[in-house]
Amino acid sequence: MKRGFDLDNVAARLTFEQKISAAWAYHVKGVDQHTLAALYSVNQGRIAEACKAVKDALSVAPKRIETEDEEF
Repeated sequence: MKRGFDLDNVAARLTFEQKISAAWAYHVKGVDQHTLAALYSVNQGRIAEACKAVKDALSVAPKRIETEDEEF
């Protein structure tokens, strides 16, 4: 198995699903950004952008207010 950056197959950008998956792996599982960059064959900056975008989106997401009389 080859390790590291595959120079013949370097992606310029991540798909939406890859961005969400990379951000989840970074924020929830604690996988380092440079490791994710190597797995997706992208520059580490693309991973950083994805993680920041998800973090920013979650910080402005409306919070749900639960009341005692709500039934689920």
